[in-house]
Amino acid sequence: MKNYLILFLSIFLLIGCNNDDNDHDYHLEYVSVISVELPDEFIYGHTYRINVTIELPNSCYYYYNQYYYFYEGTSRLIYPIAHVDGGVDCTPNITEITFSIPVQALQNEPYIFKFYQGEDADGQEMFLTIEVPVI
Repeated sequence: MKNYLILFLSIFLLIGCNNDDNDHDYHLEYVSVISVELPDEFIYGHTYRINVTIELPNSCYYYYNQYYYFYEGTSRLIYPIAHVDGGVDCTPNITEITFSIPVQALQNEPYIFKFYQGEDADGQEMFLTIEVPVI
């Protein structure tokens, strides 16, 4: 039995370390938020789902429900992240994807949401900024 286990592990490691020609390059990239659905106000202690719509600029962009959610005082910065295939042909079709973010209202101050919208001509980040009061 021990020999079978060693043989199985050896084969598993050889297959797992194989460098296939099917591997391709990719990178992760922030993508632009084009719209957001937020309530007019939060009730302290309640949990909400924020619907966020992003734009994928071509067929090489894939969204796998990944985003950075940073705290900055009472502000929340949201950066959606796309997987971008490299070294493959892409078609120029724009796709909109909507995902949701859970938010529990646990502060008395208004929430200030800043949703990433790309960079301006000077390379400065742009945001869709929405303030939601807490009652």
